[in-house]
Amino acid sequence: MLISTYMPPHLDEYSIFVRDDGIEIWVIQMGPFGNMNIAFIDRENGIVVLVDPYDGKQWSESLKKSLLEPTHIILTHTHRDHTAGVNFLSKKHPEIEIWGHEESVSPSLFGRIIFRKTDFSNIWTHAPNQSVEWRVGKICLQVTHSPGHAPGHVTFHGHGLYVAGDLLFTMRSGRVDLPGSDPITQWSSLRHAKKLLQSLPQDWRLIPGHRYDWIDGTTPDWVTIEQVLAHNIALNAPDIESFDALPFNRFDDDLAD
Repeated sequence: MLISTYMPPHLDEYSIFVRDDGIEIWVIQMGPFGNMNIAFIDRENGIVVLVDPYDGKQWSESLKKSLLEPTHIILTHTHRDHTAGVNFLSKKHPEIEIWGHEESVSPSLFGRIIFRKTDFSNIWTHAPNQSVEWRVGKICLQVTHSPGHAPGHVTFHGHGLYVAGDLLFTMRSGRVDLPGSDPITQWSSLRHAKKLLQSLPQDWRLIPGHRYDWIDGTTPDWVTIEQVLAHNIALNAPDIESFDALPFNRFDDDLAD
């Protein structure tokens, strides 16, 4: 349960929530592509988990102002816009752990343009549409292998959030025409994600990998799971043919990342 919301003056770019389990959640949009970044913070144990950090310098400096430093990076996938801050953070904080799925690698020579070589300190190895528990201190997340947009793509859920990466945006889903993408695999991941979302508390927040248009023309940082299930076009496609025909799946939509 969320018990308070606050934005200290030196962190006014962030939305910061404190839950009754003691976990702080920081949310911010970074970079020109609308990338959403999240931190899960267990202040009692000095643990800071960053998801897909875009601007490593900003994260490091912002955390320092709150007497914190990053201890873990967890990646939904290794596209360059989701790993842009990893190198800075790993050099600035050499003890940081970097986690990703073992399959989240460049699948081809051309793919190296899209993917960033990332040296994981730890990996997940579970099969598609399976979840494993990941726990550090009081932070406990379910990691679901959800490939399709990218190989080795994972989502995270726990502490009132579903962190969708580029599997899902608020109103649509990640494109399937990049190196390593596959529409059939994406469809399978979306079917599984829909069942998972239906099983979670409907007031939990879904945070997408990018801040894109919502049904009312706004670009919110998050929407509730109830809202996503009601209005997300990809989740509500009746079959794979309908899903595959959605215009945002292909390069002709310049916002489909």
